[in-house]
Amino acid sequence: MRPLLDMVQLSLAVPRGEAGFWSIIVDLDRKGDWTGRQVADRTNVSRNIVNDYLRRLHLGGFTKIVGQHQKGRMGRNMRPENTYRLLKRPQRAPRLHRDGSPIPETAKEQLWRAIRMAKQFNALDLPQLCVGDVRPGTVSSYVYALAACGVIVGNWPNYRLVRNLGSAAPKILTAKIVFDPNKNVVLGSSVAREAQS
Repeated sequence: MRPLLDMVQLSLAVPRGEAGFWSIIVDLDRKGDWTGRQVADRTNVSRNIVNDYLRRLHLGGFTKIVGQHQKGRMGRNMRPENTYRLLKRPQRAPRLHRDGSPIPETAKEQLWRAIRMAKQFNALDLPQLCVGDVRPGTVSSYVYALAACGVIVGNWPNYRLVRNLGSAAPKILTAKIVFDPNKNVVLGSSVAREAQS
């Protein structure tokens, strides 16, 4: 008789986005001036996405333009490219609107901060520890997910934090995976995305 659950090895690509750009930028800045091209060359995304983040960082006061140099071949394709330095170095990647203003914390980030501060808590009281409006459905789904993987322990609604993972809130991810039950393997590669709640 075949078991109800099959354990399979899974390789999953998790996008790093702005956090990935930020770690590259901080690394480049330690060595001196840097350009958007240098950041983009270390990623697998288009230059436009990197340049958009660099523009928001500049508008938010995190970078300064220290110079320009010509890029491209001689002739019509030649245009100046900015070189940057960081003015501020927060530990976590700045999340910024298009105008450079900070994006407020998500509900899950607020919940994680409240859980870390309280250490032992009643899940029904968590929204009162948060700055913004946090829906009860978001609280229950996040708490259940953290309990399922052993970050918190207890029974609804009373829990205790046992694995403080750091300041960045754990993310709940979803992925579409093609599974071959004949060979018990996952086919192709999958990219995980943050679950919406």
